[in-house]
Amino acid sequence: MVVDATTLPPRPWHNGAGTTRQVWTAPGWRLSIADLTTPGPFSDLPGVDRVHVPLGGAYTLAVDGRPVAARALEPIAFPGEAAVSLDDLPAPTRALNLMVWRDHGRGEVRVTRHDGAVTWPSAVRAVVLVAGGASLPGATDPLPAPTAVVAGEAPLTLDLHDATVAEIHLRIH
Repeated sequence: MVVDATTLPPRPWHNGAGTTRQVWTAPGWRLSIADLTTPGPFSDLPGVDRVHVPLGGAYTLAVDGRPVAARALEPIAFPGEAAVSLDDLPAPTRALNLMVWRDHGRGEVRVTRHDGAVTWPSAVRAVVLVAGGASLPGATDPLPAPTAVVAGEAPLTLDLHDATVAEIHLRIH
């Protein structure tokens, strides 16, 4: 399944303080791209482990009162119970967010750069193209960024052209 994130409708955050585009929702996990436009609090999500990946620019988060430098394409993991706020936002940007319910499994995001055909194992449930070019084997149309290619249980293969991707690794039980 291929999802062009730019075409998804924005939805309000759980706390109403921002908007997000839900790229994929499955039992035990969710992948979304949040629009970061103003400083403010993140939603409180008890029982959920979160990975936040800035897609552009740099800004400062406060996680349980401690400042955390958020840099483009560097994942930041924190528990959903943590008090998280966006304290300093020099310019509007977007962030990729993986949320995994602890009673369903564990997840992580790895940002990598590739050029050529790449096949990911079944533990990689989704790949998000964040820069560069990509196409599915046999396809003639290139995929736009940000695009999520959701693999499900089967291995996933993409033909990447100097591309940066966020790999969504999940261990769901």
